Amino acid sequence: MKSSEFLESSEFVEPESSQSSAARGQEVVQKLLRSVGKAAWIAGTTFIVLGIPLLFALEKEAAYIQMENLEYDRQAEMEALLGPTSSSHQH
Repeated sequence: MKSSEFLESSEFVEPESSQSSAARGQEVVQKLLRSVGKAAWIAGTTFIVLGIPLLFALEKEAAYIQMENLEYDRQAEMEALLGPTSSSHQH
Protein backbone atom coordinates (compact mmCIF):
# COMPACT_ATOMS: atom_id res chain seq x y z
CA MET A 1 0.00 0.00 0.00
CA LYS A 2 1.41 3.34 -1.03
CA SER A 3 1.45 6.21 1.41
CA SER A 4 -0.93 8.26 -0.76
CA GLU A 5 -3.43 5.39 -0.75
CA PHE A 6 -3.15 5.16 3.04
CA LEU A 7 -3.83 8.86 3.44
CA GLU A 8 -6.86 8.70 1.15
CA SER A 9 -8.34 5.70 2.96
CA SER A 10 -7.72 7.13 6.43
CA GLU A 11 -9.26 10.52 5.76
CA PHE A 12 -12.78 9.31 6.40
CA VAL A 13 -12.08 6.98 9.32
CA GLU A 14 -13.94 7.87 12.47
CA PRO A 15 -12.09 8.12 15.76
CA GLU A 16 -11.61 4.85 17.67
CA SER A 17 -14.30 5.78 20.15
CA SER A 18 -17.56 6.77 18.52
CA GLN A 19 -19.11 7.55 21.91
CA SER A 20 -20.38 11.04 22.49
CA SER A 21 -18.52 13.24 24.92
CA ALA A 22 -21.46 13.01 27.33
CA ALA A 23 -21.21 9.21 27.39
CA ARG A 24 -17.46 9.42 27.97
CA GLY A 25 -18.03 11.95 30.74
CA GLN A 26 -20.59 9.70 32.37
CA GLU A 27 -18.13 6.80 32.23
CA VAL A 28 -15.43 8.93 33.86
CA VAL A 29 -17.82 10.00 36.62
CA GLN A 30 -18.83 6.38 37.26
CA LYS A 31 -15.19 5.31 37.53
CA LEU A 32 -14.47 8.24 39.84
CA LEU A 33 -17.42 7.39 42.09
CA ARG A 34 -16.36 3.75 42.19
CA SER A 35 -12.83 4.78 43.21
CA VAL A 36 -14.13 7.18 45.86
CA GLY A 37 -16.41 4.45 47.19
CA LYS A 38 -13.51 2.02 47.44
CA ALA A 39 -11.37 4.63 49.21
CA ALA A 40 -14.19 5.39 51.66
CA TRP A 41 -14.60 1.66 52.37
CA ILE A 42 -10.87 1.29 53.05
CA ALA A 43 -10.78 4.39 55.28
CA GLY A 44 -13.87 3.33 57.22
CA THR A 45 -12.66 -0.23 57.72
CA THR A 46 -9.23 0.98 58.79
CA PHE A 47 -10.81 3.32 61.34
CA ILE A 48 -12.95 0.51 62.74
CA VAL A 49 -10.05 -1.92 62.98
CA LEU A 50 -7.41 0.52 64.28
CA GLY A 51 -9.12 3.69 65.47
CA ILE A 52 -11.83 2.38 67.75
CA PRO A 53 -9.51 0.16 69.85
CA LEU A 54 -7.12 3.10 70.10
CA LEU A 55 -9.94 5.34 71.35
CA PHE A 56 -10.87 2.74 73.98
CA ALA A 57 -7.24 2.48 75.11
CA LEU A 58 -6.91 6.26 75.37
CA GLU A 59 -10.16 6.50 77.34
CA LYS A 60 -9.02 3.76 79.70
CA GLU A 61 -5.68 5.54 80.23
CA ALA A 62 -7.45 8.85 80.91
CA ALA A 63 -9.71 7.15 83.48
CA TYR A 64 -6.67 5.58 85.15
CA ILE A 65 -4.87 8.94 85.34
CA GLN A 66 -7.98 10.60 86.76
CA MET A 67 -8.32 7.87 89.39
CA GLU A 68 -4.64 8.23 90.27
CA ASN A 69 -4.99 12.02 90.63
CA LEU A 70 -8.03 11.59 92.88
CA GLU A 71 -6.03 9.19 95.06
CA TYR A 72 -3.17 11.69 95.34
CA ASP A 73 -5.65 14.44 96.25
CA ARG A 74 -7.26 12.22 98.87
CA GLN A 75 -3.86 11.40 100.39
CA ALA A 76 -2.89 15.09 100.43
CA GLU A 77 -6.18 15.97 102.14
CA MET A 78 -5.68 13.23 104.73
CA GLU A 79 -2.14 14.46 105.47
CA ALA A 80 -3.41 18.02 105.80
CA LEU A 81 -6.08 16.93 108.30
CA LEU A 82 -4.17 14.29 110.27
CA GLY A 83 -0.57 15.22 109.68
CA PRO A 84 2.00 13.03 108.02
CA THR A 85 1.38 9.32 108.53
CA SER A 86 3.99 6.63 108.91
CA SER A 87 3.18 5.25 105.45
CA SER A 88 4.04 8.59 103.85
CA HIS A 89 7.43 8.73 105.62
CA GLN A 90 9.49 5.96 104.15
CA HIS A 91 13.22 6.07 105.00
